[in-house]
Amino acid sequence: MKKLFSLLLLFVASSLFAHEFWLMPSKFKLKIGELFDLQLFVGEDFMGDIWANRKKRLLKLTHLTEQNRQDLTSIALKSDSLPIPLKFNSEGTHLLTMESKNSFIALEADKFNDYLKEDGIENIYELRKKQGQLTQPSKELYRRCAKTLIQVGNKYSDTFKKNTQMPLEIIPLNNPYQMKAGEAITVKVLFKNQPLSNKMVVAWHKTATQKTTHRKLTTNADGSLKIPLDKAGYWMISTVHMVEVKNNPEANYQSYWGNLTFQLP
Repeated sequence: MKKLFSLLLLFVASSLFAHEFWLMPSKFKLKIGELFDLQLFVGEDFMGDIWANRKKRLLKLTHLTEQNRQDLTSIALKSDSLPIPLKFNSEGTHLLTMESKNSFIALEADKFNDYLKEDGIENIYELRKKQGQLTQPSKELYRRCAKTLIQVGNKYSDTFKKNTQMPLEIIPLNNPYQMKAGEAITVKVLFKNQPLSNKMVVAWHKTATQKTTHRKLTTNADGSLKIPLDKAGYWMISTVHMVEVKNNPEANYQSYWGNLTFQLP
């Protein structure tokens, strides 16, 4: 049994640092009624593997417009890993959100501590240090809370700034499809509708021909921060928040992974 548990730790640790999750439409700017595909990825630097086994892992896929909310979960569950075919029949800025069910990860103490430091989860690292647990392995439950913004036609709408009530929210306060390279987008990070202050956020950028770059920033006291969008192309904004779980034999910690993707014209 000990050998099996050690192998599990080793397997999980090997994929530890390929942990960003994002929604990637085949096109971010569409015509009314234009067909496109949505794919779900896990990895780093806008490079990764298809997030498969949706029938067991997906909780909800939702399409939001200014006036309506449409549950697309049944469409997403028709296959485990194939692209999800979609089309939008109204102009405006559309929002897709995806929330996963809980998954489990177990890590050796050093791997877990490194992960906490790399992803800016200082609250848990300091808690483990205070409680004398830095040498203890971890058992963690984690959930995904991902969004993507898509522009249809030439009409803009305020859907981009909706609070979708997922546990972890990255909410842009500017519509990126009305912005241009060189401007800064303001986002607000909420955990269960409360602002997350002093939280590390990573902004990723890539184009079809350029290598992905990223920068790490920190939210203000009200959970907001400004992110310079210095170049056109694909953008991804991500963060992770973790809380301690007490009196649960299954896990010591629960984490939530937030992600937002869009294209800057």
